[in-house]
Amino acid sequence: MAHSDVEVDDIPAINLIIGKNDTGKTGLLKLLYASVKSLEIYSKKTKRTETVFAEELANKMLKTFMPRNNGLGDLVQKRSKEKLKVELSIKSNNKYNQNIYFSFGERTEKKIPDCSDDIKPLPENTINALFIPAKEVLTAFSDIRIIREQEYGVGFDDTYLDLIKSLDIPTTKGRVVSDLSAVNKSLEELFDGKIEQTGKADQPFIFKKGNQKFAIQQTAEGIKKIGILTTLINNRQLGKGTILFMDEPETALHPDAVRQMIDMLVAMSKVGVQIFLASHNYFIIKQLANSSKRENIETLYWSLERENGQPTTNHFKKVNDGVLPKNSIVDEALKMYEQEIQINLLDFAQ
Repeated sequence: MAHSDVEVDDIPAINLIIGKNDTGKTGLLKLLYASVKSLEIYSKKTKRTETVFAEELANKMLKTFMPRNNGLGDLVQKRSKEKLKVELSIKSNNKYNQNIYFSFGERTEKKIPDCSDDIKPLPENTINALFIPAKEVLTAFSDIRIIREQEYGVGFDDTYLDLIKSLDIPTTKGRVVSDLSAVNKSLEELFDGKIEQTGKADQPFIFKKGNQKFAIQQTAEGIKKIGILTTLINNRQLGKGTILFMDEPETALHPDAVRQMIDMLVAMSKVGVQIFLASHNYFIIKQLANSSKRENIETLYWSLERENGQPTTNHFKKVNDGVLPKNSIVDEALKMYEQEIQINLLDFAQ
């Protein structure tokens, strides 16, 4: 779509994709998510039946991007006259190492004609992918599921449906990993309460604050955003081996909550969660630099730029010294500061 060439090696635990609107941030997130999720689904299915990775990948790509006209071909950059080619290397600490290649052209509809066929299934409990979209899902939880599973419409792609399925898994007794337990407690303390599962189909979640209980429809957007993370930690869907994708995680959050959420995400990375964020928010960029410096953890900034409808260009910089890389969001913050100085000087002159 927006990209013609993206190449990056040695991807660390924390990655921040930044750029203006229409630079292809969400597209990159979805491509990576669909690829990893397809491997996860393929690995589970091979235990009980014969399956083909290319078919799982094509299905997940279609339901994640939901192209409207020409199927998968809509994902190929227009007028490029070249195929979309993707090469990924997926590794885990237990020596799993899998290279994945696939390619298709603008006339491809529902099947990927060129794809790796020697895919090794993931060992159990090795890697799982989670995608948290910009819009929260708890309010319309049941409605989204009905819309998708009964195929009433295409308003919600698989990032929403997959997340709902993960959130619907009941919490189990037993201790959460100690480091994640501390993260969970900090997230809940942000709003002095917590999201709880009810087990009821018509109202699967409530917000509990002290002895009071509130319907999700009455609960603030920011609380629901954080509640998604705490629920996934409590029901063991988010932990070591998770690859977590978050699109505009700052949505509906006060800067104070953004700052604390970033600290918690950095703590998750130390437990073994790999994180990919897409944002155009200065608070996210700055707090992530601060947290990375304090914890001495490398963060890879993916800076995307696009001019006059041309393909997006990409610049990569690893940061652990707190110094922000040059990018359009930081540039805008500096422009506002310069504008303030000019206004103040004008007032002084008058």
